[in-house]
Amino acid sequence: MHNETRPTTQQLLASWQLIWQRKLNGKPAEMKDAITSHVQLFPKGNHAEAEARTKRTIAAYSGDLNAIRALIKRGQATLRRL
Repeated sequence: MHNETRPTTQQLLASWQLIWQRKLNGKPAEMKDAITSHVQLFPKGNHAEAEARTKRTIAAYSGDLNAIRALIKRGQATLRRL
């Protein structure tokens, strides 16, 4: 059964950590899997919007590996505090 509630902060942060790690590793198939699992956190009616938003965010940071590393560090610090 699909999750029809909103994802928790911890779930979202962990999902984004996975996405950014996969982006740094540069394997397209793994990246696609990470995006798919991230989108599945949202209710069915929001999947298309969540996927589009996620891809836009990833594209915005694609050229700056240092920014991605900073996002990973910030996410790790936030997850430790939760």
